[in-house]
Amino acid sequence: MQVRLVRLISLLTLCAALGSAPLVRAQDGGDKPPTGMTIHVVQRGETLFRIAQRYGTTVEDLARLNGIQNPSALAVGQRLIVPSPPVSPEESAIGIPTEYTLQVGDTLFKLAAAFGTTEAAIARRNAITNPRLMYVGQRLALQEGSQSAQGIRTGWIHRVRRGETLYHIAARYSTSPDLLRLINSLPRADLLYIGQPLIVPSDENGVPLTDLPFPLARFEMTPVEQGRTSALRLITQEPTRLAITFMGKPVTVFSDEAGVTHTALLAVSPLAEPDIYPLRVVADQHVAEWRVRVADGGYRTEAITLAADQLDLLNPSVTQPEEERVRQVVSAITPQRYFGGLMGLPCAAPVSSPFGARRSYNGGALNTLHTGTDFAALPGAAVYAPAAGVVVLAEPLSVRGNAIILDHGWGVFSGYWHLESISVRAGALVQAGEVIGTVGSSGRSTGPHLHWELFVQGVQVDPLQWTKQSFP
Repeated sequence: MQVRLVRLISLLTLCAALGSAPLVRAQDGGDKPPTGMTIHVVQRGETLFRIAQRYGTTVEDLARLNGIQNPSALAVGQRLIVPSPPVSPEESAIGIPTEYTLQVGDTLFKLAAAFGTTEAAIARRNAITNPRLMYVGQRLALQEGSQSAQGIRTGWIHRVRRGETLYHIAARYSTSPDLLRLINSLPRADLLYIGQPLIVPSDENGVPLTDLPFPLARFEMTPVEQGRTSALRLITQEPTRLAITFMGKPVTVFSDEAGVTHTALLAVSPLAEPDIYPLRVVADQHVAEWRVRVADGGYRTEAITLAADQLDLLNPSVTQPEEERVRQVVSAITPQRYFGGLMGLPCAAPVSSPFGARRSYNGGALNTLHTGTDFAALPGAAVYAPAAGVVVLAEPLSVRGNAIILDHGWGVFSGYWHLESISVRAGALVQAGEVIGTVGSSGRSTGPHLHWELFVQGVQVDPLQWTKQSFP
């Protein structure tokens, strides 16, 4: 309490000395923050309480420092002045300032070993009061090499299990007990405790150092964003059955015949709020959980004007039955994977409307989502399969017009609406680049174009991402 009181008095004294004008300019982005302060830009879904937790301060301090009368009335993009965590002059002078984004398998112990610093120094510099609140996607400031010029970037972090000795562990990793004692600063070889983390280094060509619970050996995950797909690749130390849930929903896992290499696709709805969500992995009887940040997708807004005879496009009694049928088709999970590498574009034409745009119709509210990508193609232009797949729907629909749906396996489906003609039949296997139809304006359409959709395990995601990023 005494420390917090002294800190609060110091902050109030600093605010009084600076005056109100410099603070207002800093909040508008015109000036640099005062010494000992940091500028935080409010993100969607953040609260003053969450920001205070992140920086190890209090809601009261932040409100007082920024002149906030109503702590619940934060605006996205608002700039807040927050006190920076105290860093000793010695710590600032030694090492190389480095910015790092947290990945799955990162702990304070692992980061300290990899960047040649200490857990306490990382926690102090980043105001981490509870390591369990760290999350994947969090950005940390590190002073690389402040304790050791040579960090350990490759190898394993072994958690001591019941009955293990240093000699057993060394034999398992084909290394020396003396090396393990030296690397881990152990006073005696027999002073081990259950759960103790030990660094087992490898050469520079070894696997990246991670701190994962048994039986997980490696865990790779691409960034997670609104309306996009993230790929997970897990390797286990022994044959294992995995069950994964993300944002409270089960995720389908595909494992190799040996049961040690596992792949999953995370599909995030474009309507999901940017926030921190739990990722839970159950490996046989072992449970691990991480907090993962879902970033804002950066979607734009569009104003659409419909003619009077097209207003039934928005009538749920017309659109809902067809929507349910499409949902039923794309909800299947085919174990065989047909896609591989980058997807191609389905049409040689410019994009006229991107995926995820928030739309208003005839001056109404922004309460409609564009669930696909539109291409401004001429009538009769060829439509190509972007990847290999099986035709699971090829017929006229009321709203979508002449429509095709391809099953690419692993729960990945692509849809093509408003076609002029259909060149394939249900049940056919098509290859990437094969012509499947032509562009038109059938169904309830405002003009000739191709509307392309992509579903991953039933969730509509940005199809253009798959033309720029390969998924395993």
